[in-house]
Amino acid sequence: MENLSKYTVAGHTFAICLPEGMAPETYLKPYGSFVETSDAEPLFLLTLKKVSSLKDLNPGKVRECLNDEAPYFWMFEQEDGAYNFGFSYSKTCPDCIVKPEKDLKEAVVYIRENQAELAEFAVNNAMMLLYTFCTTPSDTLMVHASVIASEGKGYMFLGRSGTGKSTHSSLWLKYIEGTELLNDDNPVVRVMDGKAYVYGTPWSGKTPCYKNEVMPLKAVVRLSQAPYNKIEQYMPLRAYASLMPACSCMRWDRRSTDALHRTVERVIKVVKGWHLECLPDADAAYVCNSAVTK
Repeated sequence: MENLSKYTVAGHTFAICLPEGMAPETYLKPYGSFVETSDAEPLFLLTLKKVSSLKDLNPGKVRECLNDEAPYFWMFEQEDGAYNFGFSYSKTCPDCIVKPEKDLKEAVVYIRENQAELAEFAVNNAMMLLYTFCTTPSDTLMVHASVIASEGKGYMFLGRSGTGKSTHSSLWLKYIEGTELLNDDNPVVRVMDGKAYVYGTPWSGKTPCYKNEVMPLKAVVRLSQAPYNKIEQYMPLRAYASLMPACSCMRWDRRSTDALHRTVERVIKVVKGWHLECLPDADAAYVCNSAVTK
């Protein structure tokens, strides 16, 4: 018997169906605090299936293999112009294949029968893909960032891979009293009633931080490495340009892209944007905290 489970992240409910013998408690541990027990209609459904060979799925012609580091994102184009997708730990070949319906309300993610250990990797990445596409029109952003909670407010740190988002969060945790980590890789931001809120998610990268919590978003800080510590507030246009690249989106889909732009605009109208040039030291945390918490 298949295992159907429902979860709610940032107010959006979705469903996951695992094969017989694969318990959600084992393969979907990060989702534990996001379980939905009501009769809420899921926004989309993802089904995990095991096959003997991914090559037999004929996903289409490889159009692109994206990302600078794992997970690598594969796009396959079919003859009718529709897309299938894949994710992998290396650029050699995909470790899973995602075949969605045209509207991405349903999709199947396939892994090899002898690689059950890839189930969480496959589900997580396929789920973020579907979640991003289906929630973007609802003033919702999935952001590649690290978020610190302090006095009931969220502070989001952006930056290119390797610039020290997690490191800067750890400095706040070590040196700023009363701080906690909300999420370390993929928080969700929603704009509702003219206010921006940041949510914990089941997707937190290499850091196991899966908190079903929400709080007002107080500041968005882009980090860059420097031999000194200096922070300045962005003007709106620069704040927009800073936040936009950090947001996940189906950028080949016009509807999704238009919705993304609208939501980013709404966020920067109500949340201050900052640029922190910094060292990985205690003073960086003090300088940043002093400015953004005023």
